[in-house]
Amino acid sequence: MGAFDPNIVRAAYDTVAADYVATFGDDLDQLPLDRSVLDDAVGRRVGDGPMIDLGCGPGQVARYLADRGAHSIGLDLSPEMLHQARRQAEGQPFVCGDLRSLPFRSAGASGAVAFYSIQHLPRRDLPVALDEIRRVLAPGGILVIATHLGQGEVYVPELLGHPLQPVGGTMYGDHELQGMLEGHHFRVERVRHREPLPHEYSSNRIYLTARSLEE
Repeated sequence: MGAFDPNIVRAAYDTVAADYVATFGDDLDQLPLDRSVLDDAVGRRVGDGPMIDLGCGPGQVARYLADRGAHSIGLDLSPEMLHQARRQAEGQPFVCGDLRSLPFRSAGASGAVAFYSIQHLPRRDLPVALDEIRRVLAPGGILVIATHLGQGEVYVPELLGHPLQPVGGTMYGDHELQGMLEGHHFRVERVRHREPLPHEYSSNRIYLTARSLEE
């Protein structure tokens, strides 16, 4: 699995966690499109189950969802990121886990949000993660994915001034992602895009809102 090995991804984010908070922790204040996408997801969730923030990092999205009335749970691969998240939102639930094997019961979540986490899966593992997300969503549950547009893979040997064992990132095409969602029993309901902020990685972003379907 090389640069996509979860141990390598975990170690990278453990290393940069504190600086990540300082650099990106308040980004939602600068991102009206991101806030609009999240507000829409909260308003369209199904039932009163939790909304799961998949790859929550320091928890800014989970906190945003909670502030808007959702019972949110953050999940991340990195224990140090979860430590930062708990410092930022005392009392809010955060758990350690992998997108490919979610530690949640089936059909219990009203929604799921994956903001900039699926890129750390090798392309062949995204279907596994989509099946897991659909498993934990209530019928008709809402899913929002935000990720990087592009082609192929990138390999990052440094982040926020920290040298790293290179970490892999999978870039996706717009239609490729839509097709993968539709092929795994999701209906894509809305697609939006934005350009990067000056301090972000220089790729355009895509936001897909989809709803889980019965097989």
